[in-house]
Amino acid sequence: MQEIYSKVDVFFIMESPCFNVSPYQLVIRVYPQLPPKRRTPCIHCRVWDTVLCNKDSDGDGLTNGQELGDPDCTWTPGSQPNTTENLSHPGICQPFDSPLCGGKPSFVNCEDTGRLECDAIDQPDTFNYTVRFPETDVPNKETTYICITFELPMDNEYHLIATEPVIDNSNIMHHSLMYGCKGVNEAPTELMKPTECGGAMEGCRELIAAWAIGGVGTCYNPNAGYLIGANKGLKYAVMQHHWNNPQKLSNYTDSSGMTFYLTPKLRPYNAGFLMTGQVHFEIPPGESHYEVSGSCGGSCLSQMMNGTIYVTQVTNHMHLLGTAQYTVLRRNNSFLANLAEDRVYDYNTPIIHSHKDPVMVQKGDELKTTCVYSSVSKSHITSFGDATSDEMCLAFFTYYPKENFMSGQCLSWKSLSFCEMRHQDVIRGCNKRKILNLANPETMNITMTVNALCVPEECRKECFNYVRELKQQPCFSGDVGDFIRNAIKRTTKGKLDLSSWFARLDSCNREILNETLEDDINGGRAVTPLFTASLLAILCLLQNFWH
Repeated sequence: MQEIYSKVDVFFIMESPCFNVSPYQLVIRVYPQLPPKRRTPCIHCRVWDTVLCNKDSDGDGLTNGQELGDPDCTWTPGSQPNTTENLSHPGICQPFDSPLCGGKPSFVNCEDTGRLECDAIDQPDTFNYTVRFPETDVPNKETTYICITFELPMDNEYHLIATEPVIDNSNIMHHSLMYGCKGVNEAPTELMKPTECGGAMEGCRELIAAWAIGGVGTCYNPNAGYLIGANKGLKYAVMQHHWNNPQKLSNYTDSSGMTFYLTPKLRPYNAGFLMTGQVHFEIPPGESHYEVSGSCGGSCLSQMMNGTIYVTQVTNHMHLLGTAQYTVLRRNNSFLANLAEDRVYDYNTPIIHSHKDPVMVQKGDELKTTCVYSSVSKSHITSFGDATSDEMCLAFFTYYPKENFMSGQCLSWKSLSFCEMRHQDVIRGCNKRKILNLANPETMNITMTVNALCVPEECRKECFNYVRELKQQPCFSGDVGDFIRNAIKRTTKGKLDLSSWFARLDSCNREILNETLEDDINGGRAVTPLFTASLLAILCLLQNFWH
């Protein structure tokens, strides 16, 4: 059996030792403690202690701790280095011309500039322009989504054929997305005014460009480009930055942006952007291999497609716990092609999987994404969310022709498909529109009855009888019930506190489970005490969560 040792991946952004090369990301894996002596030690294990911290591994006159922002050797797992500025590589002696270093090491490649390579941007008809945030204060909180609305060229129709990031503050930039405002002919909000995203995104949801930490830009397939400008082109867009400030420092500013490359020579097809994956999951702590998957299945894909599409690029996306990710094309319930295979996933260096020969996707096919996580360093559940400390399981597709796909996303919510959530009023027997309308007479009757019969944390007999029957209905059971509950909380957030009502609804959960287990035993389906105890423990946790 393979031993899993306690380890921590620490991420650093530092200046390159080469001249005229952009800053880069370094991942250092350290072990807070040595593997037990009775086990075979791993070859490359390094324990971050005062000995290693005070050592000058590359002989440049600085300790490893000084180069990595831990000069006092006080870093502990889960914390941030004392500083994230002016860092350098502890294994590369620099500057190269220093008497201590004696030249550039042979393993350092200074010819790799880390910049976008794209023949199309050098064509005579291609022009570029850059949009940047005005210098803006970064809030002293871990996660901020900040947006600006800006105008696109309108004097002609253009194809957007490539993008390149302009990173001002690499200490906090996590990713940047550009959303087109489809069908908008006037500025939806004040232009070039930074504001936390929310209302700024209204009507601007057509994703046309993306950058994530470690990326150098995107060069689109020569068959297609995103339509910008006059007539049917996009005229306004929103740029969204995700600032990650885990130390919650208050002295950061940022003016990052993006350079766009356009051509008036329209390509044969308009490009489209599609996002698939899973958006509701929980990763338990202490797992060395935990899988999550999301599918844009055949039935849903058929509803959303007007014809065949051709996939040109796919990028997998997870956060810090991700170890591997696979996005595949399936046809007739069988594997057909790998679209993006990351056997070793690195959050810091995302890979754009380009298909020189675009992959054909037909009605009835399935796009499936599987994410693998390691949570051995965690002591609590990690859920899907926007913060870097949360997790994601997404795949980003570029395809053509755009007109053959009706939406920019096809995401799963547990076992529910995107089409069930977005395009069906009735989900597996539950009338979604009716139950989510709190003014609907039937919904009002359920709400009032639960309030009248039930109290939090106490199971009354009259409540038990009513809720037992209620929780057998489609809208209050299984994944549909979880989805409805989540949707109610989301739509009433800031308007109505329903935590007390859900506590009443769940007040008899344990008693209902006990009755179910007794029925199983009496019906000949034996249930072991251990299994019963486990279920009760899980139920208690869920009860506490919903409270």
